[in-house]
Amino acid sequence: MVKHKVHLLVPASRDELLVVRLTLSGLAMLAGLDVDLIGDWRVVSNECCDCLLHREGKTEQLEVCGGVDEGKLTVSFSAVGAGEEQPMSAEDADIVYGVLSTLLPHVELYADVHGVSRIVCSMPVSGDGSHE
Repeated sequence: MVKHKVHLLVPASRDELLVVRLTLSGLAMLAGLDVDLIGDWRVVSNECCDCLLHREGKTEQLEVCGGVDEGKLTVSFSAVGAGEEQPMSAEDADIVYGVLSTLLPHVELYADVHGVSRIVCSMPVSGDGSHE
């Protein structure tokens, strides 16, 4: 069972990134992460949202879903309205993948005809997530 879960749907605008950053910072805090790791998740949220905002096609909304489950914090960032997705190799998005993989142990990129359409990131957490 997922202990903590968030689901955001925000307009695809840099003005909304603060909402995403603060929400993920709160989720990371609930997962028991220290201040440095919470800061890493803030950078991850910026990088993922920037990547999705710079797709070739028009992205109208960003969807961010995250949760703490079975000792792992996982967050998915998606461009709403993206076409059919397919796994994307690290070579196709070296810069994004490089930045994210220095911060988190698990990063997956998915693409459609307009570029990266979804990014899934996760890391193990040692806290029991019982912060209420």
